[in-house]
Amino acid sequence: MGFVPYQNMRRGPLFGGALPTMSNDAKRATAWADYGYPEALDFDNFYSMFKRNGIARAGVMRHVEKTWETNPWVVEGMEDDKPHSETQREREVARVLKQLSFWSRMQAADWRGRVGRYSALYLVFDDGQHPSLPVAKPVKLLKMQPLFEAQLEPLKFEQDQSSPEYGNPTSYQFRPQAVHTGRDERQSVTIHADRVHIIAEGADDDTIYGIPANESGFNDLLTIEKIVGAGGEGFWKTARGAFSLHSTGKDGIDVQGLAQMFGVEVDQVADKLNETAADLSAGMDKLLMLGDMEAKALAYSLPSPEHFFAVAMQSYAAGVSCPMPILLGQQIAQRSSDENSREWAQTIMTRRRRFTVPNAEGLVSRLMRFGALPAFEFYIGWDDLTDATLEQKLTNAKTMSEVNKNSLGTGEPPAFTSEEIRDAAGHEGAPATTDLDDNVPEGENDGETAGTAT
Repeated sequence: MGFVPYQNMRRGPLFGGALPTMSNDAKRATAWADYGYPEALDFDNFYSMFKRNGIARAGVMRHVEKTWETNPWVVEGMEDDKPHSETQREREVARVLKQLSFWSRMQAADWRGRVGRYSALYLVFDDGQHPSLPVAKPVKLLKMQPLFEAQLEPLKFEQDQSSPEYGNPTSYQFRPQAVHTGRDERQSVTIHADRVHIIAEGADDDTIYGIPANESGFNDLLTIEKIVGAGGEGFWKTARGAFSLHSTGKDGIDVQGLAQMFGVEVDQVADKLNETAADLSAGMDKLLMLGDMEAKALAYSLPSPEHFFAVAMQSYAAGVSCPMPILLGQQIAQRSSDENSREWAQTIMTRRRRFTVPNAEGLVSRLMRFGALPAFEFYIGWDDLTDATLEQKLTNAKTMSEVNKNSLGTGEPPAFTSEEIRDAAGHEGAPATTDLDDNVPEGENDGETAGTAT
């Protein structure tokens, strides 16, 4: 089922299937048509909005940029195991992934997936088989190519109801030129599902179809475009000036005289006037040929767009689960900025745990199964974006030291050990010390030094 028919079917019951589904308002079923919102959205809508609207691009990229602020790594063992030194197999996997630019390709496919319902990594192996055939194991992975939804269309689907892949594609049609405006010499080709890794954020129903990042906020983006575009056009027209034409002759408009002045037939005078008016509006330094007519300036004022823009922006920011200052890159009050940053870091950590890491582990497991990576039990390790900064850690350590200082003289032991304070400051273990014997001058011993000190 296509994307647009599916949306129509999903929203049709809102109105009993009897009215056009151009609104969520049951009383005004065609309100969206009045607002200029499309009834159904497809990949072209989302891709065009992403390419031409800076706010839409930020809604797609902010999550991905923060998620991939640092790269993860593959760790041998179970996630609850004690930390250990890097193993030989971990080094081998890291070397292969680096050669493939593995994490960069994952990041590239990640943002492409947020543009539409899904994206994919086309896995190019050296097994000598046609891409339409299953992978012949063991193999070496040569390349990972990130693709948009429009470049990879499902062809056949798994029909075996006992299969865990039931309902998912078993083959795809690769169309490299689908999103390229220039010429692409590559031809379309059928690709087996073994050679495709799907990335679909929001696909919680075991299908490949996720939720586009800008779907819930698409109407808000259109509203923002209209506000910004109308404001720009209105400013231009205010600066240029708008005119109305009035006849100055005793007998009204001399159509014959205008036709002669413009060098056209009488029935073409109206078109020529429209063309002259359009030419005048297209530039600042234009002359207006009027004949026996007078041009009078029209005065009007533009409404302030800030409030209308702010409402649409707040709605869009809520739709993409991103604080508006972070979405727009604004610098605001320190307290609000810190709170937004903490909440944003928690949002991205949740995205990592629930989507990005499981997806990456699925791809690494597939490569191990195909023999492209050494096989062993593993998990994906990643740093914690919610960890305190160095300044915050030092502040915490200082506070702990002050607590210990305040406990002196109370008869109670210190609340924190020196190791705990060092850990809070970001330094593990006890401080390194030098052997005092190394600094004792020749000819002196510990006893002599102690006696002298006494």
